Amino acid sequence: MNTVAQIPLFKAPPPLRSIADIHAVSKPARTFTGDFWFTHREADRLWFAIGDVAGKGLKAALVMAMIQEELEHRITSCAATQCDPSATMLRLHTFLRPLLPSNKFATVVIGWLRDDGVLTIANAGHCPPLIVRTSGAIEELASTGPVAGILVQPEWSSSTHHLDRGEAIVLYSDGLIESRANGEELGVCGLRDALHGMHMTARELASRALGSARRVDDDLTVVVLRRD
Repeated sequence: MNTVAQIPLFKAPPPLRSIADIHAVSKPARTFTGDFWFTHREADRLWFAIGDVAGKGLKAALVMAMIQEELEHRITSCAATQCDPSATMLRLHTFLRPLLPSNKFATVVIGWLRDDGVLTIANAGHCPPLIVRTSGAIEELASTGPVAGILVQPEWSSSTHHLDRGEAIVLYSDGLIESRANGEELGVCGLRDALHGMHMTARELASRALGSARRVDDDLTVVVLRRD
């Protein structure tokens, strides 16, 4: 009996290759947290975001939950069209402004890492992300616009960088750098000192960051993306 080979009409797409080693940790100061973060892989890039709602406790957590849901929606829709992170930030702000109380705002970072190592990032008044180079050097990425949810006509820009293989970007909330010991804050300089080193995994970098925290009175979140 003759047999006929089954030939699929369409070739199955190759599996998505991981472009980054990711590790994230979030610790609430109380029962609820006002911090939020998100990652999403689309086509040739990995989108990421981190943010912090002003305040603590249940009220901040309710605002955070609202932002988290909208952030995921905005990023996934923008990722499909490969828009600039600054445009995503503006869309998030436009959603938030009529909903937030006058005394509430959010600091947010939105960006993406492409397969070729190109990193594009918009920062709405959040703590400066840190790039950890394979040489051991550490670079701070400044804010590219105001906090989200307050101004009538805010503007954000995006900055572009490059990560070689083995290099990482460390994102964190202010609960980390505002942690105290003997009355002194850790600060960005203290965090830079803790991250100084070479050839660390995302988990090791996050562990270094968390290990540098002193007495913590605020929500604390660390997200590390290391390019494979």
